Amino acid sequence: MDFVSTLLVTLKQPQGMWQSILEAFKGALGTYILAVILIAVIVRLLFALVDIVNKKVTMKNADINNKMKPELDAVKAKYGNDPATLQKKTNEIYKKYQFNMMGSCLPMLVALVLQFTVFLTLWNSLQAVSNFNIVEKYQDMKNIYANVINLNSIADDVDFAEGDSLKVEIVELETGARQLKLSVFKAGEDVASTTAVEFDENLANDNEAVWRLVKTYVEEPAKVEQPEASADEEEPETETPKIEAPDYAPTKLSVALKTAAEELVNEQYKAEQEGFLWIKNIYKPESPTSPLFTESEIKSYMQAFYSEDEKLAEEKNDFEGTIFKNVVAGIDKDALGVNGYYILTIIAVATSVLSMWLSNFLMRKKGEPKQKQSIAMYFVMPLIIGIFTFMYTSLFAIYLIVGQLMMLALTPLTTFVVKKWNELDEKKKKQKTEVVVDYRRKDR
Repeated sequence: MDFVSTLLVTLKQPQGMWQSILEAFKGALGTYILAVILIAVIVRLLFALVDIVNKKVTMKNADINNKMKPELDAVKAKYGNDPATLQKKTNEIYKKYQFNMMGSCLPMLVALVLQFTVFLTLWNSLQAVSNFNIVEKYQDMKNIYANVINLNSIADDVDFAEGDSLKVEIVELETGARQLKLSVFKAGEDVASTTAVEFDENLANDNEAVWRLVKTYVEEPAKVEQPEASADEEEPETETPKIEAPDYAPTKLSVALKTAAEELVNEQYKAEQEGFLWIKNIYKPESPTSPLFTESEIKSYMQAFYSEDEKLAEEKNDFEGTIFKNVVAGIDKDALGVNGYYILTIIAVATSVLSMWLSNFLMRKKGEPKQKQSIAMYFVMPLIIGIFTFMYTSLFAIYLIVGQLMMLALTPLTTFVVKKWNELDEKKKKQKTEVVVDYRRKDR
């Protein structure tokens, strides 16, 4: 699935309130999964306070509506053919019971706006973070691949012949820099001759340079005969620079280095997969599709920070597409398995329905009929949640599920608090209206 277009997609780590919170929690807890779970818990606890106020207003309005209903029905039956009088009498009943239509809806609207604001902004932030992490991991693999292929540049210093074998390793230095260690084993010998080469951390940032390495040492460019231009014809001007493909120069060393590059990328890919429970890649949707990122995803993300000249060059030469096919060629997709079977989507929808049912069940009094709008919500919210968990990053799906589970756990508590609050209000109201009569005899 292609990445979602978002203004948060930049060359640097995505910035924003949620990203800052995520990075802070990740730094403290170690993983994005734990950071997302903690955010879900905190958000749901804060919304529990909003929920208490919302339920208090809803329950109060329900009681007032039940008291007004007989009078409203009588007025409607008597003045049903006189809209002006009906409206006047209805307003009088509202005033009698101190009922304000706008005031009764306002807390619910505020709660909905807050919830959807958090929902959409956090979803957008988690999608941007997922996009960034996917492309960052790909860039690192591309860098490893390019650096290994670039070892062909020291071919004159390497004694490699038919029957020999080689091994390339990435060595972490004390300074934090990386080094490539090339070991060549001569046929029939156990001792290797080694060569250390500095790792170029910026090599993969130059797509044209990597493309030339691939075209020179990895794949043979297609030979297309160009028609000869007549002497009278002038060469048409092109909007993009023409990049000449270098001559293909295969050697035994270049073939061995290609294999070594693919093996190192495969190891790096497996090592960098961030999973959770059965999910192989938390940055992708939990579905039977391979957790491997696709060419269209990488291109979609990378285009967000190409310069105008780079965009023209990419459009004409498709550097990224050519490089991508070679970088991922050696990744063992079958061994990595699928990324899931929509289990998160099923759980998210089920917990959403269950949490709404529980809330309505606990709030409804005995004998009170079900409200039609609450029944409609059984389909609307679960559908929205199902779509988001089905299509987008597993990080957001986990956030939604943890939030729904927290809501299930907190609903009995918030309902209990609201009922006790209403009982206290009724008690105070009764005490104010109660007339106290003293029957004791007073001495004169």
